[in-house]
Amino acid sequence: MSNLLYHYCSIETFELILKNKTFRFSSLGIVDDMEESITSDFDDIGRICFVSCWTDLEQESVEMWRTYTGGNNGVRIGLPKDFFKIDLDKNSLISDSRSIGDKYDVYISPPYLPELMPVTYTQDEFLINLPVANTKVEKCNNCNSTVADFNLNTQYIGRFKRNYWSGQSEWRYRLIAVPQEYHRNNSRGKYLKGKPAEMIELMKSDLSKMTFKNDYIDYPFSEEVLDNLEVLLSPLNTEDDNTKVAELVESHTNIRSGELNKSNIKIRY
Repeated sequence: MSNLLYHYCSIETFELILKNKTFRFSSLGIVDDMEESITSDFDDIGRICFVSCWTDLEQESVEMWRTYTGGNNGVRIGLPKDFFKIDLDKNSLISDSRSIGDKYDVYISPPYLPELMPVTYTQDEFLINLPVANTKVEKCNNCNSTVADFNLNTQYIGRFKRNYWSGQSEWRYRLIAVPQEYHRNNSRGKYLKGKPAEMIELMKSDLSKMTFKNDYIDYPFSEEVLDNLEVLLSPLNTEDDNTKVAELVESHTNIRSGELNKSNIKIRY
């Protein structure tokens, strides 16, 4: 079995990936499956999950060429699984994630690095609309006061899709990111100024209403990753399109134009 995962994109997007050395992670609030951001107990809070979508299907897909390249021209990128870990400086991981978070005004949750996972396809309604809110209000016998706790279980957000998406055989890299406004409110003591149960409701209300500066995060990867790059040219490309791709890879990678792979599919424009 191949250790590669594949990502379809337009030539314009491919150029940005090579120039910026980043991949774009999109909020579940804007992906094509509209159910993905919905939870059973916290509306569309799944939008705090950002994903970069890939497939393990080595055989190229007509549907993916038309859907994920804009339907005009494009490439299919092939890279090893967990390539974000290649040449990773663990000592700077937290500080780097903070810099990315500051750029997008979000707080990236641990492990701070994109987490790779295969999508599980199911018809189980519980898994499609998972509960995520953990709320606890209890009496503290030692201090004679009421203690409240609220957190989100994000472990399974973005892992499940209905069976009719199974043809994509999707894998995804995942980030969990919460607006920094929520953490600024916390540090200012906004959620300490009332009864615990009321403060929990305020926290939940604030979090559900907060918006993101952007509905995406561009996450960087090491330049060494490109030493492992495979490129397949779209069957929808013109000769000019293929020439442009060749120029891009020769400018930004160690790949020569003769190493680019051409599609075996014949599609009418």
